[in-house]
Amino acid sequence: MQKKMGTKRDMRVYFDMDGTIAKWHDVPVEETRKPGYYADLEPEMELLDFMRDAIKRGENIYILSSYYADTRALLEKKKWLDKYLPEIDSAHCLFVPYGKTNKAEFIETMLHRRLSKADILIDDHTPNLQCWENAGGQGVKWLNQINGKNGCFEGARVGSAEELRAVLDGEAERKAVGF
Repeated sequence: MQKKMGTKRDMRVYFDMDGTIAKWHDVPVEETRKPGYYADLEPEMELLDFMRDAIKRGENIYILSSYYADTRALLEKKKWLDKYLPEIDSAHCLFVPYGKTNKAEFIETMLHRRLSKADILIDDHTPNLQCWENAGGQGVKWLNQINGKNGCFEGARVGSAEELRAVLDGEAERKAVGF
């Protein structure tokens, strides 16, 4: 008898904010450090709706976002989430001080274990995804209007909630049959 390895409920799906659930502006770094930058980012409604539905279904949905510790970015990101995604509780909102550690190391430290294929990061930034996959997790590149032109990330690449659902459903199905 084949042992079931898991379901969608066993997966933990981490969503980046900037350039993923919040539309990124291709501006110099100095602009991103100014007050109001993160508070004023336009939401990616398709992904927010996707996340709301997933939360209602009981899926493990998290925010995993980096912030500049010497700015108001963290406060602005929390307020942004309160405004656009109040359905997610604060325990599922994880923030990594930029430059201190990468997202994979942060989660491994928090969970006291290595990442697995059940740990899925949805992010627009290839270096984050590469670190995540090197640590044992699964990365999914969110294609926005700015990124994805060089084809550097070799894993799953999606540009719509429908494509993302297909990737996540396929991953849950592989886990359920033991692959």
